[in-house]
Amino acid sequence: MSFKQIFIKNRAYLSYQNNSMSVKNELGTTLVSLDDIDILIVENQQTTITSSLLSHTAKSNIAVVFVDEQFIPSAICTGLYKNSRTSKIQKAQINTSKPRLNRLWKEVIISKILNQADVLNSINKDEYLYRLIKKVHSADKGNIEAIAAAYYFKAIFGKRFCRSNEEDGRNIALNYGYSIIRSSIIRHIVAYGLNPSFGMWHSSELNAYNLADDLLEPFRPIVDQYVVSNVKENSSLTTQHKHELMALLYRKVKSTHGQYVLVNDAIKSIVSSYQSYCLNKRDDIELFFLIKR
Repeated sequence: MSFKQIFIKNRAYLSYQNNSMSVKNELGTTLVSLDDIDILIVENQQTTITSSLLSHTAKSNIAVVFVDEQFIPSAICTGLYKNSRTSKIQKAQINTSKPRLNRLWKEVIISKILNQADVLNSINKDEYLYRLIKKVHSADKGNIEAIAAAYYFKAIFGKRFCRSNEEDGRNIALNYGYSIIRSSIIRHIVAYGLNPSFGMWHSSELNAYNLADDLLEPFRPIVDQYVVSNVKENSSLTTQHKHELMALLYRKVKSTHGQYVLVNDAIKSIVSSYQSYCLNKRDDIELFFLIKR
């Protein structure tokens, strides 16, 4: 059975050995096959990891995530040039016309707000966000996403809630959960030969993962739904919280084809379809629903 994710919580020495990661600590040495890892999360800042292991995790398309002193993911190590057609794909990505990107961004925002609406309606029987969806136009010129978010967070977490409050346990959990899903998106972006810094909407020169932040948007409500039910304002981020937030990659959502798929598979589909969109092989991308429609 695949491990999929590995957490390094205690001080350890991580090295490469025969297509495996060697984990050496005070309890002894354990070998984990690289074929059994999707994401490696290094939580202990006294852990040592060799360059050989980092090189092989990159070749194996394993995302290595490092966390800061607050246990929030702060850095991601991924491979480069994992696709044999990388040059062709990235040229197509860069040359995708602005009108096509604007139309696609509209669909991404509609998907995000629809999933937010499902979360909100499941909690408060509130249908306001469903009505807002009708106002989203190409490139979201009316900034409906921001209007929806302002209403949504106050509605699910309370009127005092503020996303910028770094001491609120709910924000810490939200940021951790978003980072985990973002890491998986980056991993697939690299595997499909896309350049993660070239987004369809996000375009910060200081952000190496603009595309990941674009594609993350519809997935955010998955994390929101967990946090509103499991984390309080004065909570600390426990090991159980972190494991359960990671496990969200393996909850089921409804694909546009009516099939139940794992979140990680939905991530793979949205990235794969975006690659095809850039190559002009299709006119939409694969999105998903939190509930059956």
